[in-house]
Amino acid sequence: MLKVIKLFFLLFVLILIFNKQLISYYYSYKFSKWTERELVFDKFDIDYPNKIEISGIKLKNSKNLFYDNIFESDKVTIVFELNSLFFSNLIIVQSLIIENPRFFLDIFENNKTKTDNTNLSKIFEDNIGLAKKINENSPDKIWPEKRRDINFLILKAKITGAKAFIKVSTLPMPSEVKLSNMQFIKIGNEKNYQHYKDVLRIILFDIMASTTELELKKILKIIYKY
Repeated sequence: MLKVIKLFFLLFVLILIFNKQLISYYYSYKFSKWTERELVFDKFDIDYPNKIEISGIKLKNSKNLFYDNIFESDKVTIVFELNSLFFSNLIIVQSLIIENPRFFLDIFENNKTKTDNTNLSKIFEDNIGLAKKINENSPDKIWPEKRRDINFLILKAKITGAKAFIKVSTLPMPSEVKLSNMQFIKIGNEKNYQHYKDVLRIILFDIMASTTELELKKILKIIYKY
């Protein structure tokens, strides 16, 4: 029986190593689970044993909003620790390089009305889950243990050639902002590391610092408390 189990495991590993289509489906599923968004891409290349290049990547919005996607990138390169993929509950990414990404920020009004003395009477939401949390002072979401069995840690991340596209429901026209090149270390999806949503906050700050549209800057500062 033990020999059968070992043989089955060996065959499984060989399939993962030599079948690129299966691997692409595997990673698409994993990334979608991590981000809670549907992920699609145009091309998936593997440089064995631990380097992946994904071209034409798109992360879909979870709702029908102004933009179809929440994120796009011409190319994403990932180098990971192979052992962590198969034998650990913590998947370790040694480096992540994102080239020419496009971030899409949809901001829209909630039906609720604010009761404080801020400059906005409505509660705003967005497609990245930050605006509602900030404006309603909602606590961090507590995940059931079974949904937190696999975590990830990115040791180094680099973003180059980024742009942001913003649509605020109270403004007539969308906006486009060129962002700074950025580098991050130790990004994860649990509290022991810098959470990937904190990276989104940094990108938001860069949007506010980079935009020349005064009305957009004003609304973003109020919504995101900068």
